Amino acid sequence: MRNMEIEYKWDGNTPRAFARAQQFLAQLDRAVLPKYLKIKDVYLDHATGDLSAQKIALRVRNTDGKWEATYKTRTEIKSGKAVRREETKKLSGAKNLTQALRKLAQQRKWGELDVTGLEVKFALVNKRTLYVFNYDGAKLEMALDDVRLHVLGRRVAFKEIEVELKKGTSQVLDQFAFVFSQRTHLKKAKISKVKTAETFLKFWKK
Repeated sequence: MRNMEIEYKWDGNTPRAFARAQQFLAQLDRAVLPKYLKIKDVYLDHATGDLSAQKIALRVRNTDGKWEATYKTRTEIKSGKAVRREETKKLSGAKNLTQALRKLAQQRKWGELDVTGLEVKFALVNKRTLYVFNYDGAKLEMALDDVRLHVLGRRVAFKEIEVELKKGTSQVLDQFAFVFSQRTHLKKAKISKVKTAETFLKFWKK
């Protein structure tokens, strides 16, 4: 599936960040209920690092036992906002990471990407609390991510709040982000979970 991902990110590491986000949502619509997901993302590249050099992030994701692969064009986060092209492919029948990687490699090419000979760079283990709600005619999705970054045998705790536009105009998302920031006093994220992991990877490889 091909689309443009438009989302805002906030730093979830400040005190009571998740609680403040949930209180804001409750004021919007008390009927909005959370969905809890267990997600593991494994990020991949060739030994040459050519995908990273092209600003492409390629991952294999396991969400409660269901496997899929996604690649995104990476962009800098500006004022908490990220706009990226992404494509997702189901890896039906995969039961574990080895099988998922094998199914991906069997395709050899994914568009212009060579998906053979990929190596694991790092992993993100995420306990995600998800809310889907309507705001001013748009459909938005808020994710409260409680993450453990697994990089070169080390683990780093990290929290992030994302709000993604699922349906509607980006102007509505911009307005939501403005109001959300004002009401919650949360700071917009400067770098993403993936960029954080890559920063640790580069630093610890030295």
